[in-house]
Amino acid sequence: MFNTYSSTVTTKGQATIPNQMREKFGIKPGDKIIFEDINGQLVIKTNSQLINELAGSLKTNIKWDRKKAFEAVGKMLADEYIKTLPKKYRPNFK
Repeated sequence: MFNTYSSTVTTKGQATIPNQMREKFGIKPGDKIIFEDINGQLVIKTNSQLINELAGSLKTNIKWDRKKAFEAVGKMLADEYIKTLPKKYRPNFK
């Protein structure tokens, strides 16, 4: 099924995810979402979608732990965000 929804980008660069999409994909306030440029197409994914894709690409006999995977992706996203901050605002975790 193909559904199209629209949202307006504010002057702050923010847009509201339509309620139908939030409900369908289980997006809650505070959840992180991923923006990807795939061959010139904007693709928006939830953390769980990204983790499921990554888990599906692993060729191993090791059973993966969903909670640990979420923690690892969360840390990765936090590290990437910190890199975008001006140096004077970056936390020092040494």
